[in-house]
Amino acid sequence: MAVKDEKPIVEAPDAATPSGGGGVSLGKGAWDCDANREIPPEKEAEVFEEIATMEFPFEGIPTVPPRKDMDHMSFFCGGCRYRVTAYPDWTVAKVKQALWAGGIQRANKPEHKRNTPGIQDWDDLTLIYAGQRMDSSYNDKKLRDFHVPPGCQVLIAIETAKLFTKPDPDSAYWN
Repeated sequence: MAVKDEKPIVEAPDAATPSGGGGVSLGKGAWDCDANREIPPEKEAEVFEEIATMEFPFEGIPTVPPRKDMDHMSFFCGGCRYRVTAYPDWTVAKVKQALWAGGIQRANKPEHKRNTPGIQDWDDLTLIYAGQRMDSSYNDKKLRDFHVPPGCQVLIAIETAKLFTKPDPDSAYWN
Protein backbone atom coordinates (compact mmCIF):
# COMPACT_ATOMS: atom_id res chain seq x y z
CA MET A 1 0.00 0.00 0.00
CA ALA A 2 1.53 3.31 -1.10
CA VAL A 3 1.50 6.40 1.06
CA LYS A 4 0.04 9.34 -0.90
CA ASP A 5 1.38 12.56 0.60
CA GLU A 6 4.86 11.34 1.38
CA LYS A 7 7.27 14.29 1.52
CA PRO A 8 10.76 13.99 0.06
CA ILE A 9 13.66 13.78 2.46
CA VAL A 10 15.57 17.06 2.52
CA GLU A 11 19.08 16.87 3.88
CA ALA A 12 20.55 19.64 6.01
CA PRO A 13 23.05 21.85 4.21
CA ASP A 14 26.60 20.57 4.34
CA ALA A 15 28.91 22.63 6.57
CA ALA A 16 31.41 22.75 3.72
CA THR A 17 28.97 24.44 1.33
CA PRO A 18 28.77 28.24 1.40
CA SER A 19 25.05 28.20 2.19
CA GLY A 20 25.55 25.68 4.99
CA GLY A 21 27.09 28.14 7.40
CA GLY A 22 28.53 25.42 9.60
CA GLY A 23 26.95 23.01 12.05
CA VAL A 24 23.75 24.16 13.69
CA SER A 25 24.92 23.55 17.24
CA LEU A 26 28.54 24.56 16.81
CA GLY A 27 28.14 28.33 16.49
CA LYS A 28 31.47 30.03 15.82
CA GLY A 29 33.48 27.63 17.89
CA ALA A 30 35.32 27.83 21.17
CA TRP A 31 38.70 29.20 22.20
CA ASP A 32 40.97 28.29 25.11
CA CYS A 33 42.47 31.59 26.32
CA ASP A 34 44.94 29.82 28.61
CA ALA A 35 46.50 27.95 25.68
CA ASN A 36 45.62 30.65 23.09
CA ARG A 37 44.21 28.06 20.67
CA GLU A 38 40.97 26.73 19.31
CA ILE A 39 39.04 24.05 21.18
CA PRO A 40 38.15 21.43 18.56
CA PRO A 41 34.37 21.12 18.04
CA GLU A 42 34.43 17.44 19.01
CA LYS A 43 36.04 18.37 22.39
CA GLU A 44 33.77 21.31 23.33
CA ALA A 45 31.22 19.28 25.31
CA GLU A 46 34.00 17.58 27.26
CA VAL A 47 35.96 20.78 27.95
CA PHE A 48 32.87 22.69 29.08
CA GLU A 49 31.54 19.70 31.06
CA GLU A 50 28.30 19.37 29.09
CA ILE A 51 28.16 15.60 28.65
CA ALA A 52 25.06 13.98 30.11
CA THR A 53 25.75 11.03 32.41
CA MET A 54 23.80 8.74 34.68
CA GLU A 55 25.46 10.33 37.74
CA PHE A 56 22.22 12.23 38.50
CA PRO A 57 19.55 10.63 36.28
CA PHE A 58 16.06 12.07 35.98
CA GLU A 59 13.51 9.30 35.59
CA GLY A 60 16.13 7.11 33.93
CA ILE A 61 17.32 9.86 31.58
CA PRO A 62 20.96 11.01 31.71
CA THR A 63 21.51 14.60 32.81
CA VAL A 64 24.47 16.97 32.81
CA PRO A 65 26.00 16.71 36.30
CA PRO A 66 27.11 19.73 38.34
CA ARG A 67 30.40 21.24 37.22
CA LYS A 68 33.60 20.12 38.85
CA ASP A 69 35.96 22.63 37.18
CA MET A 70 35.66 25.81 39.23
CA ASP A 71 38.95 27.25 37.94
CA HIS A 72 37.64 28.33 34.52
CA MET A 73 34.93 30.72 33.41
CA SER A 74 33.30 30.98 29.99
CA PHE A 75 32.63 34.20 28.11
CA PHE A 76 30.63 34.65 24.92
CA CYS A 77 32.02 37.24 22.51
CA GLY A 78 31.16 37.66 18.85
CA GLY A 79 29.40 34.29 18.70
CA CYS A 80 32.38 32.36 20.06
CA ARG A 81 32.80 30.88 23.53
CA TYR A 82 36.04 31.72 25.35
CA ARG A 83 37.35 29.63 28.26
CA VAL A 84 39.77 31.29 30.65
CA THR A 85 41.14 30.69 34.13
CA ALA A 86 39.38 33.21 36.40
CA TYR A 87 38.17 33.36 39.98
CA PRO A 88 35.55 35.49 41.77
CA ASP A 89 38.27 37.22 43.81
CA TRP A 90 39.96 38.50 40.60
CA THR A 91 39.42 42.10 39.59
CA VAL A 92 37.47 42.92 36.44
CA ALA A 93 40.71 44.31 34.94
CA LYS A 94 42.60 41.06 35.61
CA VAL A 95 39.93 38.99 33.87
CA LYS A 96 39.84 41.35 30.88
CA GLN A 97 43.64 41.14 30.65
CA ALA A 98 43.52 37.33 30.75
CA LEU A 99 40.93 37.32 27.95
CA TRP A 100 43.02 39.78 25.92
CA ALA A 101 46.26 37.81 26.39
CA GLY A 102 44.37 34.64 25.44
CA GLY A 103 43.21 35.92 22.07
CA ILE A 104 39.78 37.48 22.45
CA GLN A 105 40.73 40.21 19.97
CA ARG A 106 40.14 37.58 17.28
CA ALA A 107 36.42 38.44 17.74
CA ASN A 108 37.05 41.63 15.74
CA LYS A 109 35.30 41.69 12.39
CA PRO A 110 37.37 42.57 9.33
CA GLU A 111 38.11 46.30 9.13
CA HIS A 112 35.84 46.96 6.12
CA LYS A 113 32.74 45.53 7.83
CA ARG A 114 33.14 47.25 11.19
CA ASN A 115 31.20 50.28 12.44
CA THR A 116 33.21 50.42 15.69
CA PRO A 117 36.97 50.63 16.32
CA GLY A 118 37.15 46.98 17.39
CA ILE A 119 38.86 45.48 20.42
CA GLN A 120 42.24 47.20 20.34
CA ASP A 121 43.18 46.68 24.00
CA TRP A 122 41.91 44.76 27.02
CA ASP A 123 40.26 47.94 28.33
CA ASP A 124 38.00 48.04 25.24
CA LEU A 125 36.04 45.13 26.76
CA THR A 126 32.96 45.29 28.93
CA LEU A 127 32.04 42.16 30.86
CA ILE A 128 28.39 41.39 31.58
CA TYR A 129 26.93 39.03 34.16
CA ALA A 130 23.23 38.85 35.04
CA GLY A 131 22.62 42.14 33.23
CA GLN A 132 25.31 43.97 35.20
CA ARG A 133 27.89 45.81 33.10
CA MET A 134 31.49 45.71 34.23
CA ASP A 135 33.12 48.42 32.12
CA SER A 136 36.30 50.45 32.72
CA SER A 137 34.78 52.27 35.67
CA TYR A 138 34.64 48.92 37.53
CA ASN A 139 38.14 47.64 36.68
CA ASP A 140 39.21 47.67 40.35
CA LYS A 141 36.15 45.76 41.59
CA LYS A 142 36.22 42.02 42.04
CA LEU A 143 33.92 39.63 40.19
CA ARG A 144 32.41 38.53 43.49
CA ASP A 145 31.14 42.12 43.95
CA PHE A 146 28.87 41.31 40.99
CA HIS A 147 27.95 37.91 42.51
CA VAL A 148 29.78 35.94 39.80
CA PRO A 149 30.11 32.36 41.09
CA PRO A 150 33.22 30.17 40.69
CA GLY A 151 33.28 28.33 37.36
CA CYS A 152 30.58 30.56 35.85
CA GLN A 153 29.78 29.74 32.20
CA VAL A 154 27.27 32.47 31.34
CA LEU A 155 29.33 35.64 31.07
CA ILE A 156 29.49 38.01 28.12
CA ALA A 157 32.50 39.97 26.90
CA ILE A 158 31.63 42.70 24.40
CA GLU A 159 33.42 45.58 22.79
CA THR A 160 32.41 48.62 24.88
CA ALA A 161 31.85 50.77 21.76
CA LYS A 162 29.14 48.35 20.60
CA LEU A 163 27.08 49.22 23.66
CA PHE A 164 26.85 52.84 22.55
CA THR A 165 26.39 52.58 18.78
CA LYS A 166 23.05 52.44 17.01
CA PRO A 167 22.30 49.58 14.62
CA ASP A 168 22.54 50.25 10.89
CA PRO A 169 19.46 52.13 9.58
CA ASP A 170 18.61 49.15 7.35
CA SER A 171 18.88 46.70 10.25
CA ALA A 172 15.93 44.54 11.28
CA TYR A 173 16.35 46.14 14.73
CA TRP A 174 14.22 49.08 13.59
CA ASN A 175 11.34 46.95 12.21
